[in-house]
Parts: sequence; structure tokens; C-alpha cells
Amino acid sequence: MTTNQDPISRLQQMLTAAHQAVIESIDGIQEGEIRLIPAPDEWTVAQLLAHIAEIEYFWMEKAVLITKEDDPNITRSDVENDRRTAAVVDHAGDSLNELIRGLAAASDAAVAAVGNIAPDDLAILGHRGENNPVSVEGVIQSLAGHVTEHANQITESRRLISQNPPA
Repeated sequence: MTTNQDPISRLQQMLTAAHQAVIESIDGIQEGEIRLIPAPDEWTVAQLLAHIAEIEYFWMEKAVLITKEDDPNITRSDVENDRRTAAVVDHAGDSLNELIRGLAAASDAAVAAVGNIAPDDLAILGHRGENNPVSVEGVIQSLAGHVTEHANQITESRRLISQNPPA
């Protein structure tokens, strides 16, 4: 990335790179592998893919909300946590192709949403919890980082599964 790039394009590239990291993490994966549990209390690849799609929509909605309301609290509510869990449960049984299409749609929507944010709005603050201010730009950067972390988690899950294949 170049340093003279406009901030909107830079954020869009961060999200695109995070999506690409997820796609690379599932390169060559087989349908049966996406539902194997890599370790106790760990999510399957299918669950992670469903979660990634959900967080892209969720956190971009929160970033946009900051531009529309005065200092909103963007911490997930109990209802929003329940919706997150439901999204993972509802889509963890989807086929690999459906999960990949869902990821692409979520990524495209996130990149488009960033493109609709005015550069001057990137510094507007909302907050998480009591005294944890976060800017629109910070939410988007955090989202890209979170997606990338999950791409790494998928890679690690696949490594664990290959080391300990099911009987």
C-alpha cells in the first residue's frame, strides 16, 4: 500500500486483503473437512466462515451508525450476541460453495459500505463500553484485523485436522 493513498481506498484494500487471506486459508479444502472439529471447544471451519460473513455485516453497520448518531455505544448487546450465534448455527451447515458465496457477498458489501463513507467522517467517534472511544476508521481497521485473525485460525484448524485426522 502506498502512503499517499486516500483513506477510503486504503480501508477498502485492508478489507479486500483480509477477505483474500480467508480465501487463501481455505484453498484446496474439501467439503467434509469444513465440519471437522479441530480441537475441543474450537469452531469448525464452516462455523468460522459463517462467523466471518456475519461480522463483516455487523461491524460495518456499526461503523456507519457512528456517522449517523452522536457517540453511539457499538458494543454488542445480548440480542446482537444471540443473532451472531444464530447466524453461525444457521449457516454452519451450508455447503462450502454457499459459505464462499456468503463470504464474497459480505466482503463486497463491506467494501461498498466503506466507499459510501465520507473521508471526513472516518474520525467520528462512537464508543464500546464505558470509556472506550473508537473512530469509524478504527472500527473498519479492527474488522479487517479480526477477519485476518480468523483466516489464520482457519489455517491452524486445518493443520490440526491434518495432524489428527478423524478415525
